[in-house]
Amino acid sequence: MNTEQNKQLVLDFWASFHNADVEKAFSYLDDNVQWRAMGVKGELPVSGIMDKNGIGDLIKTVKEMMPNGLELKTLSLTAEDNRVANEVESYGELTNGKVYNNLYHFFIEISNGKIVKIKEYMDTIHVKEIFIG
Repeated sequence: MNTEQNKQLVLDFWASFHNADVEKAFSYLDDNVQWRAMGVKGELPVSGIMDKNGIGDLIKTVKEMMPNGLELKTLSLTAEDNRVANEVESYGELTNGKVYNNLYHFFIEISNGKIVKIKEYMDTIHVKEIFIG
């Protein structure tokens, strides 16, 4: 795949995440994908590494907590070779009335037309304030 196709793959994955379409999201992921959310391990439930099933569980959990979905707005998208750097702003209204609005940087690697690795950098303090209290 070329860099434009890689960027489109990432955008399509985020659209399926927003729509809570696990089956569609899985179609963009390699069976051995790893998603690593940066943060001090143990401080946040989402810190550490998720496999494909963990990503599916995350999508389902987000949908339960945010029935209108988690909006993922791409702020910038840069690709080189098999890597895509993606700055994203999220927005979601939780069932408890809180608003989750975070900024992220995702570093995504692609192989054979599938996402094989996601590294997520985010405002961990905001995550803790909104989801843990």
